[in-house]
Amino acid sequence: MLLHQKLFLFFMFLSSLAFAQSGIKAQVVNEYNKPMAQVSIQIENNKSQLVKELTTDTDGSFSINLPSGNYRLRLSYLGYVDTTVNGIVAENKWTDLMQVSLHPDLQMIDAITIKAKRPLIEQKTDRMVINVANSVLSDGLTALEILQRSPGLNVDDDGNIIMRGKSDVAVMINGKLSYLSQKELVTLLRGTSSSSLQSVELITNPSAKFDAQGLGGIINIVMKTEKRKGFNIALNGFGGAGRKARYGTGVNMNAQINSWNFQGSYEHAYRGEEEYRSFDRFFESRRSEQYSKTSEPLKTNNLKLGVDFIPNEKTNLYFLWSAGFGTYDNFNQGYNNILLNGGQMTSNSLTDNAILSKWNNHNLSLGYQQRMNSRDDQLSVDIDVMKADFDANQLLIADFQKTATQNPYLSKRKNKTPSTTKLLVAKADYLMHLSNKHRLEFGAKSSFMNADNNAINDTLRANEWVQDLQTSNHFLYEEQLHAAYLNYSMEAHDWRLQAGLRMEHTDALGNQLTSQLKNPKKYTNWFPSISLGKKISDQHQLQLSYSRRINRPDYDDLNPFRYYVDAFVYFVGNPLLQPELANAIELNYSFKNNLHLSFFYTDVKDVMTSVLTQVPEENLTIRTVANVKGFKNKGMNLNHSFKPINLWTSINNLSLYENYYFGAFNQDVIDNRGWSMSVQSNNSFALPKQWTVELNGQFNSAESDGVFERKPTGFVSLGVQKKLMNDKLTLKLVGNDLFKTMQYRTTSNVGSVRMNQHFNLDSRTFIFSLSLRLGKELKGSAKDKGPSEEQSRVRGGS
Repeated sequence: MLLHQKLFLFFMFLSSLAFAQSGIKAQVVNEYNKPMAQVSIQIENNKSQLVKELTTDTDGSFSINLPSGNYRLRLSYLGYVDTTVNGIVAENKWTDLMQVSLHPDLQMIDAITIKAKRPLIEQKTDRMVINVANSVLSDGLTALEILQRSPGLNVDDDGNIIMRGKSDVAVMINGKLSYLSQKELVTLLRGTSSSSLQSVELITNPSAKFDAQGLGGIINIVMKTEKRKGFNIALNGFGGAGRKARYGTGVNMNAQINSWNFQGSYEHAYRGEEEYRSFDRFFESRRSEQYSKTSEPLKTNNLKLGVDFIPNEKTNLYFLWSAGFGTYDNFNQGYNNILLNGGQMTSNSLTDNAILSKWNNHNLSLGYQQRMNSRDDQLSVDIDVMKADFDANQLLIADFQKTATQNPYLSKRKNKTPSTTKLLVAKADYLMHLSNKHRLEFGAKSSFMNADNNAINDTLRANEWVQDLQTSNHFLYEEQLHAAYLNYSMEAHDWRLQAGLRMEHTDALGNQLTSQLKNPKKYTNWFPSISLGKKISDQHQLQLSYSRRINRPDYDDLNPFRYYVDAFVYFVGNPLLQPELANAIELNYSFKNNLHLSFFYTDVKDVMTSVLTQVPEENLTIRTVANVKGFKNKGMNLNHSFKPINLWTSINNLSLYENYYFGAFNQDVIDNRGWSMSVQSNNSFALPKQWTVELNGQFNSAESDGVFERKPTGFVSLGVQKKLMNDKLTLKLVGNDLFKTMQYRTTSNVGSVRMNQHFNLDSRTFIFSLSLRLGKELKGSAKDKGPSEEQSRVRGGS
């Protein structure tokens, strides 16, 4: 019997045991028959003695085991009349009070202003949420740098995101999966300012409702949106420097009048960056020593225009257009020396590598959400259209100097790599409340993607540019993905069960026009998921979950054209790549909502990983992606938040895991195994007179990654914030990586390949920023008629 079938039967058996318990259960609702969370409940016996205190869950429900006897409930909630329920009899069975209604206290004052701030990091049932907008240290960073500083995450120098030791992480933006290639996604994240981000959600073991893409889980980047009454405008700007200057400015506006909400924003940012790189490769009788200094100016522009029409509390229609354009250049100058093992230099070359790239992305989203009937069933329909253009021009010059064994000569190569990606996604989701404790979700999704990549490589011969037909390639890639899912959830006393099944059919075609080779692929996969939770008491909760996931090859990884890192190292795609499949299981324990412990295990078949080939006679290193036999990841994660004193909040995260890559490539055995640790501590100090200090530290130990091993790294950052003008003006001063310890270093020693890399990053920066909020309440402005939290999360499904 398959593993997921055994787990399903086991979970169903456990859930059936819940019905043998006894006690009192009910759901608390307001005057509109809506569930009320965090209602205080006191349970007294027939002698008016307090027996138990508890609060309702997010759906307004509560349940508690009690011995036989007579009881009384006292319910209280701010702004509502205290309510007492008498004459409750418990007789070795569950007494279901169905619904208990609370009514507003009309004698309360007209208005109460409650100011609350979400903590920097929240641990929820199925995800960890990093509230970027509440961080003093976030200003002046890019979205990619925010991910690098998130608990349990690592980002390598190529922009690959690793979560708790697992790469191949899917990225969603506002609940919608990104279909960009890895290179295009990295460009997008580098071009997105942290001031645009509301939060980052880390979903380690998603349900069948989510796309099955992403072996390491899903990262959902939630962008800021303004939907406040009246007319509001927010201005922000920052300036500072690392080795080079960085600055940016932006404006965000919204107006809500009656049933309409209009929003718009524009942001511009410039980031100068300078890095120092060394790259040593070892051959049988000699070694190659490379060193370079890079300058990487990045200019970004992001725009957004949106309209929401909310005619009533159950209907929402929206339109959103967003665009991004900018340039990213890389000027790399250095040298490459070839030395014999005795130290004699046989070759010396001065290298100059210039890459000028630009992009232009447009996204159009249309959506409709509708809540229906008395059960509040929810329908969501979304259509997204995207067009992304990316263009890079590269010039490589290697000026070989005279040595005892080498005559001087000049080598030049230029490359053009224009690409266009078009995408259409349509999906629909439906949430059905079968009862107060039972829900059914189902939906369907189709996506149509077309990518056109043209690599034109020329070399200089006899002072004339000649096209290099061996390395040039025009590559077309088409992919259709059709999916459907069914997700069932139930609550029975202190038990919660969620079980789902997802089907995804992939139809892809890689067409190499230059070589006239086609590589079609069609396959259908089934992805079960199941989660069982147990509320042991008000302070202790357990949850066990299982899911099956997939990672399809990136079309850049399938494209066999050469991308030159420099004159001696290049990347080439592999059109024979196959998708990798994984089974993941996770056990979570929570204590008092401030301590969360999880144990996880993932088994991946046909894992895709970076591999290397050395060509000693040409001083070349070729990097590509290949399927090897497998990958296993196991470990634990601990997240704990506490307040040592009233003004100090400390949130700490520890990840301990083992990565194990095994298989073979080019007849070289891959057996890379090792334990790793990641520790992060976030500390916030709320001082008098609206001052806030935030201190953040992180350490990542060595980590196994395919044929590579990443060396330890870490950072310490400090920020100070001051609020003025009744919180409308915010000033921040931030120092990132104060001790200059955030380095990128790797080694590879597999078979015939021996290589060391060391990148001295431009990570120590000092940034000053300010933000100003202005607004005016307009008469006749709409009440809060936006979609519920459940409805908003439906958008992330299918």
